[in-house]
Amino acid sequence: MEKISIVTVVYNGMRYLEKTILSVINQTYSNIEYIIVDGGSTDGTLDIIEKYKSKIDIAISEPDKGLSDAMNKGARLATGDWILYLHADDTFTDNQSVEKLIKASILNSATSWVTGYLRFQNSSDEIFRKDSYHNISWNGMIIRNVIRHQSTMVRLKNFMDIQFNQKYKYAMDYDFFLRLWKKYGDPIVINEYIADFRLDGNNLSSNYYASIKDEMRVRIDFRKNNKDYHKLPFDSFIYFLRYCKIYFIHNRKKNVE
Repeated sequence: MEKISIVTVVYNGMRYLEKTILSVINQTYSNIEYIIVDGGSTDGTLDIIEKYKSKIDIAISEPDKGLSDAMNKGARLATGDWILYLHADDTFTDNQSVEKLIKASILNSATSWVTGYLRFQNSSDEIFRKDSYHNISWNGMIIRNVIRHQSTMVRLKNFMDIQFNQKYKYAMDYDFFLRLWKKYGDPIVINEYIADFRLDGNNLSSNYYASIKDEMRVRIDFRKNNKDYHKLPFDSFIYFLRYCKIYFIHNRKKNVE
């Protein structure tokens, strides 16, 4: 039975951390290594980790250089065959989420990564949006950031070949999956909801605006570093319009405030 390392990165996340921990330790798949990487929380997060220490294989608490650094740190601690990141605002959709991913990997033993779908929930735990498809690639390019790290497991040895780039503050997972896809090809996609990601569906926050800018930066850098990468003008135009929409909404909100 292959082992999967699940990494939770947290910093002052006591509000939702317990839900995250419970969704991991209640999984039906038994061969799970659970790792929590805390960035030096001061809000009671460490008390929650202490409460469940018998269910957590590795827990560290120390300052880091940002999310990418903390995620890479978790990977270096991992000893599983696979790795998946489920952060302190995230939960698995049900108790069989890991089992669904593992079953797909058994049927496709040569694959380097397996991905499913994500649901989005607000602060009241209400699901307000769901992934409905994975348009992975078209003519040699991942169309947009549709691969979610919360619902994707990667072979640890392949992850260590790629790792997260600390250059990107928000779109590090998009950059990671582009490079993983370029080296190891398309993932196995399963038609299952794997994880729930917490997002306030009523706001277009400055973080969301910044993440769009970061995604565009990833696309530009990827194009520069991969000359055989096929640019899709139509998709790039749609992406630019999306950026403009967020830009104007963000700045209009700032002016109102």
